[in-house]
Amino acid sequence: MNSEKRISQIIDFSTPGLLSGEETVDSILGKYPQDAGELRPQLEAVLWLNQARIACATRPGFIFDSRKYLETKIGSMEPISFWKSISMRYTPQRWAFNITAPVILVVLLALIINNLVLTARLAIPGEPLYSTKLLLEDVQIALTFDKPTKTELYIRNSRERSTELVELVLEGNYEDLPSAASHMETEIIASLRSIQDLSLQDASGKQLMTAEMRETLSNEIFMLDILQSTSPPSASAGIELAINVAQNGLMALR
Repeated sequence: MNSEKRISQIIDFSTPGLLSGEETVDSILGKYPQDAGELRPQLEAVLWLNQARIACATRPGFIFDSRKYLETKIGSMEPISFWKSISMRYTPQRWAFNITAPVILVVLLALIINNLVLTARLAIPGEPLYSTKLLLEDVQIALTFDKPTKTELYIRNSRERSTELVELVLEGNYEDLPSAASHMETEIIASLRSIQDLSLQDASGKQLMTAEMRETLSNEIFMLDILQSTSPPSASAGIELAINVAQNGLMALR
């Protein structure tokens, strides 16, 4: 019998007693001293593997407990009825959020729109929001049905156009002066027509509006004359155009 086979037979024969505790590694080696060098590592390996198996073994009842846990978990995941889901979904905190969230959004939207409107009202020709400014003025006039009030709005818009001309000159935006003069002419014509449309029954109101428009045009001409005398030559043509527009409107009133 060769040495390897004999060692294997000794291991097989000694393993039951070694694992049961009846034998120890040293007691087995005492029986086979001539093979102690080869037997010791293998016997120690048998002991280590047995200890590892015991350490990894599941506790008693593990399978039963695991099955019970899974059954409980599956039972808790059963479909929830419609009314139960409604009662779970709409808690007091949820109701409060559903009510306040739209209010907050509306307030934020109102603030944004208000800021845009204010910015547009300060715009002058050549700026991105100037067309929005004119649109807002047109909407306000369209929603005004009282004729004297509408005439007041036209006259106010005419004064706003002359103010825009002054701002353009002060900021050096001379290239936008012809466009501003054109907008001014449009407002003056609309003001004159609105004054003409006032009924004869409101003769006193018509006279007041005419006097107000005459004063507005005279002030505009006076202010534009000063601007023309103090501005560079590149601004002269645009200012002269605006002066002619105001003078024509004044002549139409006479």
